[in-house]
Amino acid sequence: MNVATIKTLAYLSSFACLSAMAYSGYDYYENDRGVSHFDSQRAGMVLNGVTPPKAPKRVALDYKRDISPAVVAFDWTGEPPAVVEDVVKSGAVEEAAPVIPVESIVEVIMVLAEPRNPADSVCSLRFSDSAVVPQEQLFSVGSPLPAPHAHVAVLNILPDGVEFSFADEERPTEVVALSLRSQAEGLIRTLGPGDVIARRTLIGSGSRSGGQDAAALLTERRNGQFYIGSDDAKQFADDYQQILSRDVKTKTRFVDGKRSGVELTEVREGSIAARHGAQSGDVVISINGNAVNSQQEAIAFAKNNSERYNVWEVEVLRLGRIETIIYHSSND
Repeated sequence: MNVATIKTLAYLSSFACLSAMAYSGYDYYENDRGVSHFDSQRAGMVLNGVTPPKAPKRVALDYKRDISPAVVAFDWTGEPPAVVEDVVKSGAVEEAAPVIPVESIVEVIMVLAEPRNPADSVCSLRFSDSAVVPQEQLFSVGSPLPAPHAHVAVLNILPDGVEFSFADEERPTEVVALSLRSQAEGLIRTLGPGDVIARRTLIGSGSRSGGQDAAALLTERRNGQFYIGSDDAKQFADDYQQILSRDVKTKTRFVDGKRSGVELTEVREGSIAARHGAQSGDVVISINGNAVNSQQEAIAFAKNNSERYNVWEVEVLRLGRIETIIYHSSND
C-alpha cells in the first residue's frame, strides 16, 4: 500500500465521520429539540422531601475561651486550654514586721512647750540607734524623724513629753514622757497666762527690742543649760574673730578620711569660751542638728540663723561620749 492509497483512505474516513456528525445534529434539531428530558414531578418530590436546615444560633464570644487563644496565644487547634491549678507553696508564712514602740527608739531629753502657739514648741530627742547621726537633735511640731525612722513624726510637744504619729494612719499615736534624768534637771519649760518672758525664752522670734528682757546679765548656768546675757552676746558679736584667735584654737577632725566635726585643740582658761562650757579636746559635731566641719561653718551657721533661733543645741564629743550643751540667747 503506497502513500497515495493511505491518503485516500484517510480522506474518506474523515468525510464519513463528518457526515455522521452532521446527520446526528440534523436529527436532534428535527426530532429531539422539543422533547424535555427533565422529570419535574420527580424533582419536586425529592426537593419537597428535604428538611430545611435550622438557622445557626448567635453565640457571644468568650474572651478567655475564644479570643485569647486565637488572637493572643495564636492557638488555632480548637482544643480547650489546659487548666492551670493554683499551687500553694509550702513553707513558713511571712509574718508582719513587729511594731517597735517609739520609746525604744528615742529618749525625750528636753521639751520647750508653748501651749498658746504649739507650732513654735521644740523638743530635743536622743536616739538609741547608732545609725542616726547626730544622736541628739532638735525637732519642732510636724518634723519627721531621720532615717531609718522617717515613718515617725512629732505630732505634739506636751509639757511633760512628746506625742508621735505614724505614716501608717491606722497605728495610734504614742506619747513618750520626758526622761527621769531630764525631769530631775528641770528641763521642762511651759508658759503660764501672761508669761511674756517665758514665751520669748522658748522660741526665737527674732525680736531685739530693749527693756527688761535684754538685761545686761553675764552668762549663767541653770538646770544644766547656759543662759547668755546681753553683755556676753555683744562682746562675742563685736570681737568674735579676736576671741577665736586668742582664746580658742581649732582644727577639722577627720574620721576614715572624711571630715567629722571641729576639734577644740586649746581653750584658754577663764575665757568667754571656757565660761560657755567649751573644753580642750571637745569635738563640735552639730549645731541645732546641722553638721559642722570647720570653724568657719560654725560661725556662718550662727550668724545666718541668729534671727531664727533663741535656743541652740550644740552636740559635742567629749571623752568618747556624745553630750549636748544647750544655750539660750541673750533675748531670753
